[in-house]
Amino acid sequence: MSDQAAPDERGLVAAEARAAQAAGEAQAALGGWRRLVRAEPAAARWRLRLADALDAADDPVGAAEVRADVLDAAQADGEPLAALVAALALETEGLAARFADYLAGSPRLAAGAPPRPPLPPTPTSVPDDDPAAALPPWTPTPPAALPPMPLLSLLDVSAFEALAPALERVSLAPGEVLLAEGAAGDSLYLVADGALEVVKDDPDRGDIVLGRVTAGGLVGEMALVLDRPRAATVRAADEVEAVRVPLDALRAVAAQQPRVADVLEGFTRQRLLATLVDTSPLFRDLSPGARAALLRGFEAREVPADAVLVEQGAPAGDLWLVVDGEVTVHRREGDDEAVQVATLGPGEVFGEIALLTGEPATATVRTTRDGRLDVLGADAFAAVRAAHPEVAERLKALGADRVAENRFIFEDDAFFEDAD
Repeated sequence: MSDQAAPDERGLVAAEARAAQAAGEAQAALGGWRRLVRAEPAAARWRLRLADALDAADDPVGAAEVRADVLDAAQADGEPLAALVAALALETEGLAARFADYLAGSPRLAAGAPPRPPLPPTPTSVPDDDPAAALPPWTPTPPAALPPMPLLSLLDVSAFEALAPALERVSLAPGEVLLAEGAAGDSLYLVADGALEVVKDDPDRGDIVLGRVTAGGLVGEMALVLDRPRAATVRAADEVEAVRVPLDALRAVAAQQPRVADVLEGFTRQRLLATLVDTSPLFRDLSPGARAALLRGFEAREVPADAVLVEQGAPAGDLWLVVDGEVTVHRREGDDEAVQVATLGPGEVFGEIALLTGEPATATVRTTRDGRLDVLGADAFAAVRAAHPEVAERLKALGADRVAENRFIFEDDAFFEDAD
């Protein structure tokens, strides 16, 4: 069998093993999962599936041994989420102490470093099963600095200890749905092994795959601030292991520990800003360097209730993003009284049209309560535009018709939903 066919063969072997396990054919299931462990010794998902099959075959001791091997090897190998999944399956106590090196304040943690990329599939065919053969060892290669866990590495030991009892292991087979489009968002998920695909239903073209989330990524995080149904379906592209983080538990920890609330606010702010720059019609076609420069130009603001941020008819030019709070938009026609035309909450933006036209503001925007917003000032934007000529070219290319088309302050209510 060719190397190119190997990943497909692994999928077939996994499907046969899963079917055998469902049919109560314990030895056939165990043989299939063992073959996959031999094909990819450092893939946590195969060892964890083998442990599940051992449980189903009434061998809890063997299952615990396999999970303990995953916990030790993955933790040493710089794969904390895979280790965390194994610990949750083992119902291990004292998770905070066990994962202290991966939490905020650890001198071993590579601050700001991205998670390690997933290991590529071993380019070999799946070996035949030999029941007498021992499982190959997972030989860790400890990294010089430990990679952070998404979101969780922002928490210190005490905060993680408070959150740990609410964490849950999620195991998916290919095609299984993790998040359904239109459903309420009550959790976010950290991918430990395998890959998810984000799918949008299109009435004319059917399912459209928007992207993939692999090991070290997370999905569903926009539910932290946006009280809206899921805007896309997320399903397993292959065998997936993930950690579920209930939002109510995360918020409860934040309510008891102000520092955690600050961490979550900062995390949410960065996600909202990145979503804005990556998906807005104004910025999404810019180079990574230009988008990074725009992100650095935003300034966080604490804004009291009843503050006027934009006055109709006044010079404008700032772009605002609501991080926490709410604003109302009022327009006045001629001598008539101003009429409220929109209410904007977390994740929504206003002021973008002035970036294109330079004309006075066409509406008044006022806060309804104390909140936090990010603002890209006209001067900061001008500096980015001067350093990156493509920004000016992009704005010019939009033209007057595109400006009207993209007035998402009034028309595109689903702008940030599509980015979740």
